[in-house]
Amino acid sequence: MADPTTGPVSGGVIGHRPVLDLSGLTAPEQLAGIAGIEQVAVVVVPRSLAAAYTAIPTRKVATTVFVPDGTRPRVHTGTLTVGGDGLGSADDALIVTGVLAVTGPVTGDLPALIHVTGTVLVPRGSEAAIGRVLEGTGSVVAYRWAETQEIRTHGGQLSISGAGLTNPIGEPDDVLVLAGQTVVTGEVGGIGYRQVVVVGQAAFPAAAQEALDPRLVAQGQVGWYVSDNPRTFVGGAPLAAEYLRLLEAPASLIVTGNLDIADDVSAELLRDKVSDIVVFGNITAPDALVPTLQYLATQAFGSIRGKGGSTD
Repeated sequence: MADPTTGPVSGGVIGHRPVLDLSGLTAPEQLAGIAGIEQVAVVVVPRSLAAAYTAIPTRKVATTVFVPDGTRPRVHTGTLTVGGDGLGSADDALIVTGVLAVTGPVTGDLPALIHVTGTVLVPRGSEAAIGRVLEGTGSVVAYRWAETQEIRTHGGQLSISGAGLTNPIGEPDDVLVLAGQTVVTGEVGGIGYRQVVVVGQAAFPAAAQEALDPRLVAQGQVGWYVSDNPRTFVGGAPLAAEYLRLLEAPASLIVTGNLDIADDVSAELLRDKVSDIVVFGNITAPDALVPTLQYLATQAFGSIRGKGGSTD
């Protein structure tokens, strides 16, 4: 198969890659050899070839971005932090899946296109400037900018201490961005950030809700757990009765993936050893345990499903 950015494409179905960049093509006949496109996170296509592209069968293509002809695509997945004077030139097309965090007023040149699937964090007053070239899905969060502030980002699956929210080495104007799946553990004292932005899923101690609420901007799912003993599950071996018996104090279960409750777990053991459950993922359990799990789930963003097929 030829390189799709330099010549005609042939060879049937193409894909199975994070990015398929077709921006270098200039004529519809260069797409004629593509029988299909499948399993691609981002496909980049020149706008002049939109009609020819839409005639191609696609399967499991997450995002298609039509860019101005002649631009250079810059594709980023995750959190991209850039200054307001460093977004790019008119020859660029900036494509972000995740979070675009702009750390200062937008004053410099702008790309011909900014396409974001996710969240754009931008200083208050710069929304109109960036909005002229912005498209995609998600939301724009405007924050109050200060010259000395820092935008701190955490991504992926992580646990951070409540003490970290005091921002002991930072400034009160700093902004904290939690992208991905985050569990905050331990006692939360004062909040040392002007804003805490959740992009994804985050679980906080319920005792900190009053302090956090005025500063919290949620673009995802936020749960509040009640015990001093949070336990996080992202998948793996079934949760067995012996695990629960080993808990010295009732625990908060935070489910961010898929959790299977073993057949040897009883409703009585759940009530004795689990104070509450925050469900971001899915729980599968013996049918008889579903009502107990529903009762313990103070926030359920996913599903609680019985092994026989019953659900919450």
